[in-house]
Amino acid sequence: MRRTRVAVIGGLSRANDLWVRIGARYGLELEQHDGNIHGRGSLEVTSMVRRADIVIIITDPNSHGGVETARRVAIAAGRPHVLVDRLRPHGLPAILAMARGRHPAHLAVQERS
Repeated sequence: MRRTRVAVIGGLSRANDLWVRIGARYGLELEQHDGNIHGRGSLEVTSMVRRADIVIIITDPNSHGGVETARRVAIAAGRPHVLVDRLRPHGLPAILAMARGRHPAHLAVQERS
């Protein structure tokens, strides 16, 4: 059985290893990109979103360009996606449940710290 592939766009670039470990803990194949679209960033975000089954877009501190690129590609590729202000690892299951319940929807969610 193939694991659900989740793309997390936004957040801190130094948190990539943490997100991968958290994804594995929940039985997911999780990729994270900080949302910086300079240089090859736009192509990387586009590719990651197209590979994903579910896309989570963290808007703070992600750039407007990173958010817009990820959102546009998710819509074009028919991927369910969720916009969140912030996301900590313990909030991942709730966000995924919301995304799975309203495919292919855009859900504006604010996680409280």
